[in-house]
Amino acid sequence: RRYSTGLHGVRRFLPGIGANAPGGGGSVVGLTAQTRSEQAVLDVVTGLLETEGYEAVRIREVAARAHVSTRTIYESFGNRDEMIVTALQRWMQENVKEPVEAIEPIPGEPIDQGLMRLFRQIFAPWERHPRLLMAVDIARRGPGGDRLVTFGKHAFQPAIHQVLKDTDPAYARDVSEILYHVVSGLLSQFRAEEIPITKLLPVIE
Repeated sequence: RRYSTGLHGVRRFLPGIGANAPGGGGSVVGLTAQTRSEQAVLDVVTGLLETEGYEAVRIREVAARAHVSTRTIYESFGNRDEMIVTALQRWMQENVKEPVEAIEPIPGEPIDQGLMRLFRQIFAPWERHPRLLMAVDIARRGPGGDRLVTFGKHAFQPAIHQVLKDTDPAYARDVSEILYHVVSGLLSQFRAEEIPITKLLPVIE
């Protein structure tokens, strides 16, 4: 079931969605203001992802716990996938992106130390909330997941470039791209339970 107003509702949360959006319909760099009922829905979704896992998130269950109608959810988010992606993006914005943006460069700091200081800040919230990291890895490979990928790049690449600002630009781009793929591969291993979350940082280092 899906209401025709769903995409309109999602666009209020995720500016840039749609065929005319920069970057081909998947570019998202921020969230817009949310109503009280929409905030309640996202809070419930985040809570379910963390306590019961990805498959536990069902629209009827979320509506009941958030004390809203299923119609409100469809009108605001369009479908289950959009609802989950939006909840995860909001959590990443508040718990990962904003703290990373607040990191101050240390003059004269070696590149490897600067990058590890950055990655420790990035992964600290995930180590405290591993099920949300699992949910992000699932969602990024599903419908609408390209927005999480784009959001992650917008969130972290500027900080990486700040650490690498005094190096050759081509080298900085290569390092940034390599690190992105290394982290993506580690996330897949984490999801497959081949590596515990506490081992991600040591492998990156």
